[in-house]
Amino acid sequence: MARLLNQLINLSKWPIALLMLLMLLPSLEQFKKVISYMFQHDNQYRPITYGALAYLLASWFILSKSRMGAWFSTLEHELTHALFAVLSLNRVTGLNVTSHAGGNMSYQGYPNWLITISPYFVPTLSLFILGLIWLAKTSYSPLLLGLLGASIVYHLQSTWRETHHQQTDLKQVGWTFCWLFLPGANVIMWLFILLALPNDGLSLSLLEKSWNTAMQHLQTLVSAWV
Repeated sequence: MARLLNQLINLSKWPIALLMLLMLLPSLEQFKKVISYMFQHDNQYRPITYGALAYLLASWFILSKSRMGAWFSTLEHELTHALFAVLSLNRVTGLNVTSHAGGNMSYQGYPNWLITISPYFVPTLSLFILGLIWLAKTSYSPLLLGLLGASIVYHLQSTWRETHHQQTDLKQVGWTFCWLFLPGANVIMWLFILLALPNDGLSLSLLEKSWNTAMQHLQTLVSAWV
């Protein structure tokens, strides 16, 4: 079962890259609508802004000089690798994290591209906080929304630092694939997080609109080639 699942994931690599490319512009259009809605309902979303600004200031004046900040960023990165290893039915056998020399995650089973690239588009900490917001059954908790805003800036900063030409993960999956897949995957992930906040007037149906537009573009491309 594990072998079959990982084979299917690897076979899906380039089709999913094409799908992310097709969904990039439609998702950006929906993302603009979400941001506009958030500005129109500023009182509701203000804690997210405050949390983002607070983390930004802390990262400039405190965390950038702290080994603990680097250690936590590496830990979250490796835990994301580990999460997708487990989700693809592999067994994690080791996790090594340092504050100065990166880290690594080892597992037994079958490798796939999703395990390798997951930290570059999956904001694990933000998803965890989103889960807490759902457990609290409200989208109006200032503390949780503030933590969500902080986690968004944290992920954007850490991903920016980790995305470079010497990064072995990105070399492994290939730079062509990264350029095709990562922009759309990141936009869709952040769109999902903002749309998934409970009781705030936004709906995940906006993601469905992105999908439908992408499928229309795909049909146009196929018709042009046939």
